[in-house]
Amino acid sequence: MIAGVTVDARDLSGPEQEYEVDTQHNSGTSSITHPEESPGPDPKSSPTDRPELGGALEALSGEVLKRRSLEVSSTSFITIISIILGVALALLAQNTFPSPSPLVGLRSACMLALFVCTFYYFLSISILLRWAPSIVDCSMPFVIASLEIPPAYFLNDVKSWNAWLAVLWLFVAIGVGTTIKWSPASHFGGDTQAQRLVHKLIRELTVVITGGALSVGTFGLLALFVRGGDIWWGLGGCGSALATIGMIIARMEIRLSQIHAHYGVNRPPFN
Repeated sequence: MIAGVTVDARDLSGPEQEYEVDTQHNSGTSSITHPEESPGPDPKSSPTDRPELGGALEALSGEVLKRRSLEVSSTSFITIISIILGVALALLAQNTFPSPSPLVGLRSACMLALFVCTFYYFLSISILLRWAPSIVDCSMPFVIASLEIPPAYFLNDVKSWNAWLAVLWLFVAIGVGTTIKWSPASHFGGDTQAQRLVHKLIRELTVVITGGALSVGTFGLLALFVRGGDIWWGLGGCGSALATIGMIIARMEIRLSQIHAHYGVNRPPFN
């Protein structure tokens, strides 16, 4: 007497299938069980249908390129500026405390104010203006911000500190002035009034920074050729530097307030 019969049917061209047939001789009933089948490979698929190695998460298009430029360029710019200024600040502290004379302390305060002003300017401009970065844009943070590191080594040298600060501000004036070329009306949606406000700010800053460079450079020349007055030339250089930084911040606060008001944003000066 046969209690059960098991039939194993295999199709070589497709997935395996198992059929189990139980026949209950006594009751005359039978049951067929189909175990859970796992899908096999599609014979019509080809290797080219598989995801490519390193496949794109988002295909590049005009809109995607614009969005990525807006997201990445300004953030990277400010990050590099922050890193360089952080290095400059560490070197400034390192060279200030070993010989904390009143004149050295005053020069350190000037440099600290300059670091804050530099970050303030680049942060504000990156909000107002955006464009696709080039090698020139990538070089600017290293060329401009890196020039703020050497004055930390000249805190005890009146001639060198004044001269280096003058060179730094001449480069800054050139960099700021060229921003006019890279800020056409398209940055403001064709709003020429907003463009004039920004260009007026840039021109004012260029004049102020150039004047500060000439003033500090003059005190450096006096320290070089006139003996016995280093303390006065040092104080004069610090006074010129602080006055220049103060004028830069004042002009930016006033103009930025006007630009924000033009777009309906409440941003009072020195808020």
